Amino acid sequence: MRIIIVEDEYSPLEHLTECVRNALPDAEILAFDNPIDALTSVHDGNTDIAFLGIDLGNINGIELAKKIESLCPACDIVFCTSCSSCAAQAFELGASDYLMKPITQEKIAHALTYLRHNTIRNSTQEKLYIRCFGEFEVFYDGEPVTAFTKRAKELLAYLVDKAGALCATADIQNAVFFCNADSYLRVAKKDLEKALIEIGEEDILVKSWGRLGIKKEIVKCDYFEYLDGNPSTMKLYKGVYMLQYEWARPTLLRLKARSYHPSGSVR
Repeated sequence: MRIIIVEDEYSPLEHLTECVRNALPDAEILAFDNPIDALTSVHDGNTDIAFLGIDLGNINGIELAKKIESLCPACDIVFCTSCSSCAAQAFELGASDYLMKPITQEKIAHALTYLRHNTIRNSTQEKLYIRCFGEFEVFYDGEPVTAFTKRAKELLAYLVDKAGALCATADIQNAVFFCNADSYLRVAKKDLEKALIEIGEEDILVKSWGRLGIKKEIVKCDYFEYLDGNPSTMKLYKGVYMLQYEWARPTLLRLKARSYHPSGSVR
């Protein structure tokens, strides 16, 4: 595995390099304080992960990431910064993670566990993990689940957004399927059940007459841990939530309000 690290200041560069090396001792790690030199190193297209700062002097990290992606589309981009204002732009670009400083070993481990393009195997991976901060994604054994149809995945996202509450099928139909025929919901539900059975996680789905939900207490999810006030996940929220779903915007607004008033509730 080949990794590049780009920071324009020596101390953060040294610290980040040490954290990544501790996490991946067998990887080839190249550290740069000059983004142009870093870009030259990926011209052959064989870079797996790029850890980038945002403020890099002559070129910012977002622009550098775009250039890296054009040269090496399968390279995972992880931003490491003290600037939260570029998070949405970073995830729209397709970043795997956006880590806020101070960078810790735990944050690096989390980023490596849920990369978009590359898989880092380790003994501590959760079987099922649902990510809501950034784009909504479902992982099993550290890999994105590909068994979901687009509608089934959005249905699961909606149920996760409701955080364990049983949802009336009429409300789901209005929010997710824009009042289209109820056959859309029936097909999505069937596809969701099938996908969950394939990965052995069908027990997370709760079904009753005219209602659907998930068992929040048995699902590992960054959003749920944030709601529960888990200290290790409080910094995972960076202003972006279920980026691909417009109906999730009310929850995003509540999350933003809570980030300004940490004692407040999202629900």
